[in-house]
Amino acid sequence: MADGEAGRRPRTVAEALREIDGGLTPQERRAAAHLREHYPVAGLAPMARFARGAGASSQTVLRLLAKLGFAAWHDLQDQLKAELAGERASPLGRWTAHRATTAHTEGDDRLAAFGAKLAANLSATFGALDRAAFETAAKRLSDPRRRVLVVGGRFSQALARLLVRHLEIVRGGVEEIGSLSATWPDRLIDVGRRTVVVAYDVRRYQPDVVRLCAFAAERGASVILLTDAADAPAAASAEATLIGATESAGAWDSFTSLTAVTEALVARVTELMSQEAAERLGRVEQIRAKMLGED
Repeated sequence: MADGEAGRRPRTVAEALREIDGGLTPQERRAAAHLREHYPVAGLAPMARFARGAGASSQTVLRLLAKLGFAAWHDLQDQLKAELAGERASPLGRWTAHRATTAHTEGDDRLAAFGAKLAANLSATFGALDRAAFETAAKRLSDPRRRVLVVGGRFSQALARLLVRHLEIVRGGVEEIGSLSATWPDRLIDVGRRTVVVAYDVRRYQPDVVRLCAFAAERGASVILLTDAADAPAAASAEATLIGATESAGAWDSFTSLTAVTEALVARVTELMSQEAAERLGRVEQIRAKMLGED
């Protein structure tokens, strides 16, 4: 991208495509759609191949490049490669960078700094959270006629489990799919328009979770995605995408913000199902007293 735009350019090419969409010609929009639909792989091919795949001329592709702020095709490719490298950054790489930046700050209160970063994440997350998407997600989850399936990734499965444990009390009809993708087809056989699929998927995005979301959307299900970036691959299949900041002051990503968004979602669903939730909670207490002998 042009140096003069460095201070205001979007973080990713996908974000830049969304920002310029309104100013594109029909031919440029076709090329942009091809890049979005095959992101980022299409942009890593030679420009002539990309143009053929998009059904656009080389001149159209060059005009799209200019509107994105790139001077040449290889500049776009460099940006896409950098995005891929960032997505694949390992905890080891982040830990090495973290040690390098904190080597001379031994006297600092690191615990306070760590907590401050998490607090900043929470503030940024709830400040930027898409209110309409949040309300859509809550309404879908509060519809007792809809079956709910919840899935997470390697670490985010714990968040999926947290959501399920609350919702099975508040509304029932909820199932945690589990992290073993070989068992998913058995749970997906009845997915349709009466299904809500909630997926947690963060960097490094899991191809199996992305495919599950795409399959569910194709079958007419409502997909709710909780993730760390607007251009997460599964967002293309989601009716509602809720984003939480995951950067931390250490080597590992933080799930504090996504946990808080999950808790906010549970709170809103409980509000929307106030009567049903109260009745179910009452029955749970009766069962607890009978089964566990609790007063």
